[in-house]
This record gives sequence, structure tokens and C-alpha cells, in this order.
Amino acid sequence: MALVLAPPHFSRARRSRGALLALALSALTALALASCGSSAPKSSATKTLAAPLISEHFTRLPCNHATTIGLEGCAETQLLEGDHRIDAEVKLLFTLVPAVQKKALVHSENTFLAYRHATCLTYSDVYKGGSFQPVEYALCEVRVDNEQSSVLHGYFNLAQSGASHSLKWP
Repeated sequence: MALVLAPPHFSRARRSRGALLALALSALTALALASCGSSAPKSSATKTLAAPLISEHFTRLPCNHATTIGLEGCAETQLLEGDHRIDAEVKLLFTLVPAVQKKALVHSENTFLAYRHATCLTYSDVYKGGSFQPVEYALCEVRVDNEQSSVLHGYFNLAQSGASHSLKWP
């Protein structure tokens, strides 16, 4: 299953950062609470889910610190690295969590991507109409990816504490 993030549309209405943070935190809380009831019986009819993957839709630009377009390319490189790291982390979590929690993890990742998109639109709107707007959007996505990686690591530690086998974090 691929998670698709559409290209940014800078004309969307701004949302407050606090409301978006509350949405993300409530989704992560729901995911953590779902892990508390992991002893529920597993149905043989449970649909097998695949770990979600982040899919970006842009033509990658070359990195060049001397131009604005080049800075956007550098940010895109960092973003793709962060996306691949998150994909590996989620894939690892999929091997660790019970089947009943996988659906919640997929939902959490979808919520994360919506949060990342909305938050970065708000941040990049500071440069609305300027050539630095897409650079700030991509840099914001890199920052939010780093935060999500920390959240996933915390979830891994929580899930690992109840696991019957030991795994290594990527």
C-alpha cells in the first residue's frame, strides 16, 4: 500500500499549528492505546496489510547551495532520505506489532502525512509568491519527518518491551 502525498497547493486555507498538533497527538495516542489491548483474539479472517510506503510526486532537482532551485533540490534529497528512513521504521514495526494493530498503524501514517502537508503549507506561506516558498515547504517536511521518526522510535520501544523477540532499530 503506497501513501500518496499530492504536490503542495499553496492556495489552501491556513490551519493553526496547535490544532494540527492536537490532531497528530490524538492519532498517536489512539495508536498507543490500541497497543494496550493487543491480547485480543486474532481472527483468521483478518486482512493482511502491507507496511505503507511514502510516495513523493516531484521531479527531483539537483542539489546546489548557490541557487534557490538548487536549495530546493538539496531539501528534496533530505526529504527522500527521511521518507526512506520512515518507511524502514514502519516496515520494522509491522513485523513487531500484532495484526490487529497494523490497521491503526496505517491510519496513523496517513494522519501523519496529512499533518505534515498542512503544517508545511502553513510554514511555507510565509514566503507565499516567492521563490523560497517551495524550499521552505520541503525543509519543513524534512523537519516533520525527523519528528515522526522520533515518535516511531518511541512506539518501537513500547512495542519491543512486550515482544517475545528482540529487533534492532534502523
